[in-house]
Amino acid sequence: MDSNSYLSFEKYQSLKASNDLSKLALHKEHIHQSCIRYALIDNLVESFDWQYWLVITYGYNPHKSDAEKILELTHYRFDRWIMTNNKRESLSIDERSRWVCLPEKGSDGHLHHNCFLNLKCFPNAKTYGDEWNAIRVALKQCFKSIQKEFKGANIDFRLYERKKRKDALKQAVYSTKEMRSRWMNDNHNEDHFANYIRSWADWQVKPMNKRSPKKITIQPKPSVTLEQFFTKD
Repeated sequence: MDSNSYLSFEKYQSLKASNDLSKLALHKEHIHQSCIRYALIDNLVESFDWQYWLVITYGYNPHKSDAEKILELTHYRFDRWIMTNNKRESLSIDERSRWVCLPEKGSDGHLHHNCFLNLKCFPNAKTYGDEWNAIRVALKQCFKSIQKEFKGANIDFRLYERKKRKDALKQAVYSTKEMRSRWMNDNHNEDHFANYIRSWADWQVKPMNKRSPKKITIQPKPSVTLEQFFTKD
């Protein structure tokens, strides 16, 4: 095996299946980074059961912390809408939606996010025509209210359904294209993998009921500690 050759996703999957990833030249930066990226792609395609892909632009160049606040607020208000739409009294933590959000600098130089949404409860779509439109309307309402809280924000989004594995792979590859070592080297070692978000691990996800406030205050995240790397999902 030529450990210095280009590593494709298909080759990564083949080596993983045969437990031969250790044969790669992992001391080489581009091989190591490719393995990290492909592990995330593999998870998004094979393991994380997402139904919708949400591409978010902010209409201005927000600080990373503001963009992350917008995402967390949207997740909260979207879940609250799901609860209300279904005339539910409450949602447990296990019934809250799960989001994986990957940052993207984009060709315009501004921050975007590509989010993969795993819904545990689905909307009653009777008044919206179909489920996709119900979710689109809910997100539009959430973003419209949130952008008033962030000066200069003009949040826009595109929502896509996951229809088949081929589409899922294409969307995962696109969303991680800036996690390649070459891109990182060309952009002052900016590491999008270090800034990707898992809602259940990185946000304040709690049980929700009808008495839960419509708005929440996002608390500052604690500094990264060694223990966080040993915390299970």
